[in-house]
Amino acid sequence: MRRLAALFLLLAGAVSAQAQWQIFAEKLPKPGTWARYQHETLRDGKVVSKTELSLSIRQGLDVGGKPHVWFTVEPVGWLGSREQAPLRLLLSADMDRTRASRLIENSQEIVFSNPVKGAYHMTREDIAWVSKWANLSYTSELQPDVPAQEAIAAAGKTFACERLKMLASTVTDPPIVPKQTIEFKGTVWRSDQSPFGVVRAEWVEKTTKKDRNREETRRLTLLASGWETPPSDPVDRGRDFSVWRLIFGR
Repeated sequence: MRRLAALFLLLAGAVSAQAQWQIFAEKLPKPGTWARYQHETLRDGKVVSKTELSLSIRQGLDVGGKPHVWFTVEPVGWLGSREQAPLRLLLSADMDRTRASRLIENSQEIVFSNPVKGAYHMTREDIAWVSKWANLSYTSELQPDVPAQEAIAAAGKTFACERLKMLASTVTDPPIVPKQTIEFKGTVWRSDQSPFGVVRAEWVEKTTKKDRNREETRRLTLLASGWETPPSDPVDRGRDFSVWRLIFGR
């Protein structure tokens, strides 16, 4: 039972990851576009970890007569995996801010390309099942900030950016594990000159579970971007999603 409870908490937590990635998903660029970001975690004003996060776009499928693309974030963990790997979301090619703010539920499919245990994919029905079981509720919004415009240096140049306040929260309350609340409050600096719209983002992430609180700051800064001919072969979608496979072999 303990292992099952832990797994379901990871399932619920995975859905909340959109608070970080939804800021990149409005006005997705053309297939072949890529960008790299420095991802820093700070505690008590000090950087405690520094990694790189890569984003890219690859040609997807037509769904309901509308073109979709694969939006890839890597490397990340997913649903309690011990390994970090590319996570691919199949999204409408014309995502706006409103739909991007509900990123996970607006994904037609999700593929996690685990390099050790193999790829597997989740359908909209799988995501809906996880969200319902976890009693997931969330909010996500970007609003104009003051000052409205700000110059930000990144990737060897200076961008004229729109400054936005980011406010988001996720609450998971599964039946056999403690309720968890994650609140996000910070700033996003956007520019059309950056292929995924974001030059920098910084937010405080506060997690509350029972009587325990954890607070840390996260910062994303554009390092480089470009375009290259995207792969022509289809994405390896791997196996069907299975909760039981995750429990016993994650």
